[in-house]
Amino acid sequence: MILNNLYGVDIDEGAVEICKLRLWLSMVADIEDEPSEVEPLPNIDFNIRQGNSLIGFTEVQEIANDEGDASLTNYGGGVGQSVREMYDDVITAVERHRDARSTTEATNARDLAESHIERHSRSLNKKILEQFQTAGLEDATLREVENNHPFHWVLEFATVYRDGGFDVIIGNPPWEVLSPNRDDYFVKYDEAFRTRMPDSKDSKMEELLQEDSIAEGWEEYKEELERGAAYFNESDEYQLQTPEVNGKQVQNENDLSMLFFERVFDLLGGGSYTSLILPGNIFNGASAKDLRKHALDHTEIQDIIGFENKGIFKEIDSRYRFGIISLRNGGNTEEVRGIFEQNSLGVLRNVEQNTFLIPSRVLDQYSPEARIFPNITSEREVEVLNKILYHPPVSADIDNTWYASMYAEELHRAKESDYLVEEKDKGDYPVFEGKNIYQYSYDDTYADDLAPISLWSVNENRPEKSGKHRVRMKNFRSHNPDISIKKAIYQKFNGTGSQKGFVNSLLEEYDRPELSKEDVLLDCTEYRIAIREIANSTNERTLVASVIPKGAITVHTLSTIRPYKVNPTEEDLSEYPMHDIYERVFTDQELFAALGVLNSIPFDYLMRTKVDTHIVKYKFEESQMPRLTDGDNWFNYISDRAAKLNCYGDQFKEMRQRLGDIQPATITKERRRIQAEIDAAAMHAYNLDKKDVQFILDDFHRVSNPRIMDRDYFEMVFEKYDVLEQNGPKP
Repeated sequence: MILNNLYGVDIDEGAVEICKLRLWLSMVADIEDEPSEVEPLPNIDFNIRQGNSLIGFTEVQEIANDEGDASLTNYGGGVGQSVREMYDDVITAVERHRDARSTTEATNARDLAESHIERHSRSLNKKILEQFQTAGLEDATLREVENNHPFHWVLEFATVYRDGGFDVIIGNPPWEVLSPNRDDYFVKYDEAFRTRMPDSKDSKMEELLQEDSIAEGWEEYKEELERGAAYFNESDEYQLQTPEVNGKQVQNENDLSMLFFERVFDLLGGGSYTSLILPGNIFNGASAKDLRKHALDHTEIQDIIGFENKGIFKEIDSRYRFGIISLRNGGNTEEVRGIFEQNSLGVLRNVEQNTFLIPSRVLDQYSPEARIFPNITSEREVEVLNKILYHPPVSADIDNTWYASMYAEELHRAKESDYLVEEKDKGDYPVFEGKNIYQYSYDDTYADDLAPISLWSVNENRPEKSGKHRVRMKNFRSHNPDISIKKAIYQKFNGTGSQKGFVNSLLEEYDRPELSKEDVLLDCTEYRIAIREIANSTNERTLVASVIPKGAITVHTLSTIRPYKVNPTEEDLSEYPMHDIYERVFTDQELFAALGVLNSIPFDYLMRTKVDTHIVKYKFEESQMPRLTDGDNWFNYISDRAAKLNCYGDQFKEMRQRLGDIQPATITKERRRIQAEIDAAAMHAYNLDKKDVQFILDDFHRVSNPRIMDRDYFEMVFEKYDVLEQNGPKP
């Protein structure tokens, strides 16, 4: 079994020798007759090998000849010779070693095989050198490549590749990033270094670095790792490490587990299986998006078991998450058997019984932007999520209906403090922070514990101190076509060459000045939704939103939803300032319908599965919400009620008039009832049935001393759901 089926690789030579010893001892234990019948230890030398699994060829390649490079696939076909023909000398020597019946015969065969492997490796290493140089390490040398211990799988395991490749790959790759680790280096000079306390490590490190050779070696070690990181970042060997999320490239920190996961895809043949223990980032980190997408689209994921480390690995923090993924290469994933948030290995004793089926649609659509996997713990949760995910992402611009585009930061409280004042009499308008709002509240009139406004700014006649001027200039220089007038005009009118030159030349044709900051229409000229940036999945409510008064701006702890989009027409080009280029994203009624669903229990239920401590822009914008518009069953019901809750006070007098002189809800009991009605209506808007609603309400995290979400409130929501199911959305 061991000789013919088990193979392994480790970069640590000591680990390789320990592994071979343990395998040999297991063979000894299995022998029921005389120990002399056990084959000599050297016979598994070519099963367990030393080398860098991440650098080296997983398919046959040979040095360029007169006809150019010849390469073969993992399984012996392709251009040029077969695997057997190319590495027949290695295969013959390895098989002689395996079949040897004496120590001398085994030693001779091993030495011959190693010499052939070394000779072929030198040729392949020259190609690795080309990869290093192509990756920007132009001064790399063959010696540097060899110091990285490239492992050429098809050469080192030629007998396996001759027979079709690996059937099963099992692994527990390192859960760390490729960066200098003083434990790994200084343990060579102090065996107890790893176990020392931090202060002791500092002093011991300082002591050891007094010796020139150790200090020089430390610098060489750090440089070697930095160059290795450059190879992984810039070479073409790893294509799934830098995904794009929310229009920006996510650069990982050379996470070794991610690199190993991608390498496994290269090693698997059609129909081969793998099972890997991987850190939580692989399942829910933005940087692993392309790895998850590849697994869904090009393999059949069979099982995913997610764990929270409650005593499983004593050396690791109890909050650390990790998981086991098993998949079959080829095809795509239709459904996965899985479960998350487990804190015991008992689930592995009977995976089929202890898990449930998760449709790939849930894994795919839960996070369409980052493709993170939800931490699902029950089959009922799958059913509820499947219904919620039926709806479009809140930021999707569909059929010219409203959508929510988050403006994450108008001003930064610390970095742009020059534009803020803390004395009301020195400011001209308020600057809102996250602590200044709660659901449907923009002051402490109905939310007693809200902090009063403590920041203000000045008008634009003092541009060097004006927050509004600062925001105006940010928008004027923006590259986002939904915000940037210049870019929107350039794209709409098929611009060529310089954006600035094209746009200003076009405006000149319409007898108006060059584009300027006066053309920008500030978001604060309209009522808009604001969302607390700091949040937690264990708060009473995770997503906290309110419509804030016109004229106010915000700092980074309070994100806003853009009230305008830029849509240039030919008629706009002659206007100055060009404010007609801005179109409202929401009608007044749509604004409050959106607010109602944003503040609802079902949307909050979805958001708290994604949120740790902050409402991240892409996680918010990819989250699903019913796109309620005029004529939809629950549109007026939710919009009218959300407006009654939010449109109180003198600052919303204009909005109340625009909505038909509505009367705000001013009595606490009435406001509580209205919010429960919105929550119940949102459940219907999401097409959730009574069992779904009961599950969400039972599963919803509850806090001590809640503002509103006490037991009676949950019961009221359920009762209102029943009433609405029978009577529909009557006023």
